[in-house]
Amino acid sequence: MKQINERVQLPDANEQYLVHPLDLAPARRPFLLAWVMGIIGSPQVFAAVAALVWVGSNNFVVPFIAAGSTMLFANLAAAWFRREAWSNIPGKRRDSDRRLLGLNLLAAVVQALALAAAAVVLILWFINRTVSPEVAAFATGTVTAITVLMAVDMVATAVRSRSGTAALAPAVNLLVVAAVSWWGFLVIAGRTGPLDVSTVIMGAAVLLAVWGLWLIWSLWQRRRIARGPSGGSAASAA
Repeated sequence: MKQINERVQLPDANEQYLVHPLDLAPARRPFLLAWVMGIIGSPQVFAAVAALVWVGSNNFVVPFIAAGSTMLFANLAAAWFRREAWSNIPGKRRDSDRRLLGLNLLAAVVQALALAAAAVVLILWFINRTVSPEVAAFATGTVTAITVLMAVDMVATAVRSRSGTAALAPAVNLLVVAAVSWWGFLVIAGRTGPLDVSTVIMGAAVLLAVWGLWLIWSLWQRRRIARGPSGGSAASAA
C-alpha cells in the first residue's frame, strides 16, 4: 500500500480531493507572489517598460535590454514561487486546471493599465519632438503585433473554455490597448508621413519573438505543475 507524505495538512480527500495552493495557508503567499511576478514578466509589461525606458534614453537598444532583463528575472522568480506553492500538494491531488477568473481579470486590468500608461507617455513624448519615420514605424509594428495577439488570445480563450466569462480578461486588455493604440496612430501619423513597411515588420517581429518565448515558457511551467515533481511528491511504500 502506498502512502502519500504531505508537507502540510491537506483537506480530507473524501470531501475535497483536488487542492489548489489558494486552499492552503502555507502555499497561498508563494502562489500570489508568483502571480505578481507573472504580471511583471508578461509581454504587456515588457512593452510598457521598453516604452518608458525608450522615452528616458532615446535609444533603440537600451529599452529592450532593460525590458528583457525585467521579463527574464520576473519569470524566473514567478517559476520559483510557483514551484514552492505547488510543492505543498502531491501531484495526484493538484487542481492545476482551476479557473481563477477574479485573479485573471485583475491581472488583465493591471497589464492593460501598465501598457496604456506607457503608451500615453510615449505618445506625449512623440508630440513634443520631431519623430523620425523609423522610430514611428518600429513602434507601430510593435503595437500592431501586440493588439493582434491579444485579439487571437481572446478568441482562443473563448473557444477553448466555451465561456464568455473566461474571455473577459483578454477582452479588457484588448479594448484598452486598441483604444490607446488608435489614438497614438492618429497623433503620430500626421507627423511622420509614410511609414517604412520593413521597419514596421521588424517592430512586429521583435514583439512576436518575445510573446512566443513567453508562451513556450508558460506552457512548459503549466505542464510541470500538472505532472508534479519527478519521482512523485513523495509516494513511499508503507
